[in-house]
Amino acid sequence: MTVRLRTLSNNSTNVRTITMKRLVIHALLNLSWRIAPALAVGLVKKHVFRPAGYRTSIEEEQFLDTGSKFQIDIHGKTVQGWKWGEGPSVLFVHGWNGRGIQFKLFFEPLVEAGYTVIIFDAPAHGDSGGKTSSYFEWTDTIRAVLSSPNGFNVKGLIGHSLGGSAVINALSKKNISIPAVLIAPVFRLEEILFNTFRLYGIPERVYHRAIEEYEHRFGYTLKNANPGKLLQAIDAELLVIHDRQDQAIPFRDSSETARTWPHVMLHVTTGLGHRRILSDRDTVDFATDYMINQIESSKMPQLGFEDHPRAVRQIGKISAVI
Repeated sequence: MTVRLRTLSNNSTNVRTITMKRLVIHALLNLSWRIAPALAVGLVKKHVFRPAGYRTSIEEEQFLDTGSKFQIDIHGKTVQGWKWGEGPSVLFVHGWNGRGIQFKLFFEPLVEAGYTVIIFDAPAHGDSGGKTSSYFEWTDTIRAVLSSPNGFNVKGLIGHSLGGSAVINALSKKNISIPAVLIAPVFRLEEILFNTFRLYGIPERVYHRAIEEYEHRFGYTLKNANPGKLLQAIDAELLVIHDRQDQAIPFRDSSETARTWPHVMLHVTTGLGHRRILSDRDTVDFATDYMINQIESSKMPQLGFEDHPRAVRQIGKISAVI
């Protein structure tokens, strides 16, 4: 599920080393497949679908201690969540190798505006249980929060990277219309995932079996749940924020998506990359202002985003703060 594909070093020694590792992995997995297919698939799941740890700062840990904790069981894994504030909720969904606390700069303006902020650590991330994770489990975690009997009253979603992809999948499956902000989302998940497998040197028949097992277990198909295809099923305004210099998820995918779908608006940043975009104050202000306005506009249809104190000028669907 890792999506960091770029780039191979131009250093010829590094390229040869990476190529050799890929060939060795390919040969070993092919051999394992012939002897014990289940072993080969298990190795792929263990190493590719196992997230790396996120190093939480002391400040982040202290902030988490101030939240109200809750837990959700997702496919036998305990997902840890937190919430702050009162009123309608905005749910945040982090990306691969991340944690919900990454969005901490977004919390204060929303809580001060009278909203509840909800975050969770996805399966196998942070304080949540499990050793491996997947896009499908991410999606089901969001769906569980949206339909929770605890009355979370979610009125908006903000997702980063793979979290943005899962937001799209969850909205399409729940068939609900609530605004969403997608920060550097993965629209072509199937393509990027398969490219990652090939980059690692994993034989096609092995990774296809691994995906099939996940599909059977969680009741999805990757082809039908590919985020870019699901946009046609979503009846809600979507704001996409993407940096031109993103080295993990191609900016062009968001640009093409905004040109294709009338309900998708693109806000472009420059020089922030894939992760630092979450700590950029202008991006935080833009996203939270947009979200607040969209939620309030659903109560008062006559109010448009252009009337907001931090308005945007739209050129087509490409926005720039004015």
